[in-house]
Amino acid sequence: MSISLQETVETLESQGIVTVEGIFSERETADFRRLLDQTIEEASQVEVYKGRPTDKLLGKSKDTVWLLWELYGVCEGGLHYTRHPAIVQVLEEAFGEPVIQASIGTMFDKVAGGDAAIGWHQDNFFIVNPPEGEEENLDKYWHQFGHVHVRPAEIDWREDYLKKTIIVRINVDPQTVENGAMAVIPGSYQEGPLELREDGEAYIKQHESEAVVCTAGEGSVSFYFPGMLHSSFPSVAPVGTHRRAAAHRVRAASLQLPGWKWPTDWEGGIHQIKAESGFDLNPFM
Repeated sequence: MSISLQETVETLESQGIVTVEGIFSERETADFRRLLDQTIEEASQVEVYKGRPTDKLLGKSKDTVWLLWELYGVCEGGLHYTRHPAIVQVLEEAFGEPVIQASIGTMFDKVAGGDAAIGWHQDNFFIVNPPEGEEENLDKYWHQFGHVHVRPAEIDWREDYLKKTIIVRINVDPQTVENGAMAVIPGSYQEGPLELREDGEAYIKQHESEAVVCTAGEGSVSFYFPGMLHSSFPSVAPVGTHRRAAAHRVRAASLQLPGWKWPTDWEGGIHQIKAESGFDLNPFM
């Protein structure tokens, strides 16, 4: 069933998540899948890949690679897919302004036979530059590849800045109950960062019975706010079945965090996102 751009944004705002089917064609999805598999294969054979230590770049579950950090920094050809006009339309309509990429991206590949899973959580962090004068001493922060990941408690939290950030998740494979698709508690992003509340754990216990599994088709795209409570269970699909998804963060161009600066060492995170051409489909046209 098709969904209009207006309906897409309305669902995103009310539920905190929406999936749009049919953004990428079967051909495009297969090409993206090959790019991802090639990147993991190449990175798995060396200690440093495109300037990044592979013990930090790759996350493993048993004998499978289920995480690829800095996705679009090492799989440059994949960045084109994030510039699909339908993706940009949703983001600009949701924020009412231009948007900028706020992370280099992460690939999740839950392979059946591994034990990859994660409990209920919110993605309550922002990727920023280290504070001036602390570039060499990052131990007190969560950090990766020279960037600091700051959480709400480390920010002068004057408003819910997470509502000016959206995660874009390209579903490269079908996302099913069997293969461990992401589950969410609809509307939970409206509660703000639970880590700033004393009743955060109680909220989860009270509402986890409302959770829904976000099944999605190959070539679809899911949009959700970082404050959305989500989790996933291990895949029980036939051994070797993949569940790939490529995710990145996008922020409203006007968003600023008090006391912090956005990274400027990656071109994709400096300029406003512009839609690119050459795609087979657009569900909004």
